Formats: sequence, C-alpha cells, structure tokens
Amino acid sequence: MKNNTFIKSFFIISLIMLFSCTGLFAQSTSPEPYSDEEFPQAMLDLRRFEVITLGSMPFVTMDAAIVYNGYKYFSGKADKFNPLATADYSPDEMKSIIITSLCVSAGIGITDYVIRLIKRKNSQRRIIQQSSNIKIEDDPEAVRIVLPDEQPEPDEPQALEAVE
Repeated sequence: MKNNTFIKSFFIISLIMLFSCTGLFAQSTSPEPYSDEEFPQAMLDLRRFEVITLGSMPFVTMDAAIVYNGYKYFSGKADKFNPLATADYSPDEMKSIIITSLCVSAGIGITDYVIRLIKRKNSQRRIIQQSSNIKIEDDPEAVRIVLPDEQPEPDEPQALEAVE
C-alpha cells in the first residue's frame, strides 16, 4: 500500500512539473498574416463560394419552408397557415425542402462567383486599355534612351558618350 501511494504521488508530481516547465522551454511564435500571393485565386474563389453557399443555407431553408407551407395552405392541403410548423411535414416533404434549399443556395453561390469573375475580367480589361493609352510624347519628363541596335541620326546627340 505504501508503494502504491508513492507511485501515485510520484506520478502527480511529475505531471505538475511537466506542465509547469513546458512554458519555460517553448518558443514564442506569433503567426504571420497571409500575403496576397499565398493562395491561388481559384482557391480564394472556391472558399468564397463555400462561405456564401453554406451561409445562405439556413435562410433559404426557412424561406423554402414558408413558401411550401403557403403552397399547402392555398392549395387546400393544410387547414391553417403556420410557416414555422415543420412538425407537420412528412419525411418526403422535409427531404424535398432541404434539396430545394441546397439547390437554391448553390445557385446563389454560383451567381456570386459569375458576378465576381465578370468584374475581375472587366477590371483587367480596363487596366490593359489604360496602359495601352499611355503615350511617351504626352509626358514632359520622359527621356528617350537610344538602344545599341538603333543608329542615332546625325542631328541627335549621342545618348551615352565616353568620359575622357
């Protein structure tokens, strides 16, 4: 019995020492924020699609249940209109409501993806058009550098002259 209490107390003391000393030897590391180039654009788009689809799911499910209950009431299949009475639905009705809300939520995510894709392409096209409209003659601070394969005309001074 004495041996058993010694083993228990040794185990408890060793655990206390282990957990108290781990903070002394641990290196403090703080995470760095993500850079813009760390993830490819396709992964960012997929993550946004996932967040929008799953985020809209509860609201779309609630709206689908309300619409379905209204349909049942106005078609005469239900006695009263109670949009939150989901206990009155059969398993097949619940399955159809959930499948409908999944499809509508995925449609919302795809619509957002298409809109963002069109906006991104339009902004890239606008940047390319703006960069192609830049004329060197319009900039008074522009300096023309003569390339080695170009022959300077006789009236133009040499761009780079040797220092004597």
